[in-house]
Amino acid sequence: MKVLRIDNQGVLNNAIYKNLEDLRQDLCSYHSIDWQEGIEKNDKDYIDIYSLSLKDIMYHGEWTYEWITNKQAEEYDDHRY
Repeated sequence: MKVLRIDNQGVLNNAIYKNLEDLRQDLCSYHSIDWQEGIEKNDKDYIDIYSLSLKDIMYHGEWTYEWITNKQAEEYDDHRY
């Protein structure tokens, strides 16, 4: 089984991951450029984006995912595993 990332905003193509942790890490990386813009790391309100749960980072970027078979995963060009 593989994880299919779905962009509910339609900005990025769907992508395939081998597990949920890889998906979480990739979404954190993707959103890190604009995460808490203007807040310095030493500010008391700063939250490290990599400390977010999968649910939190998916909500932040309006993502969803679904489990698909390895055979279904072969239909997608973007494999992140």
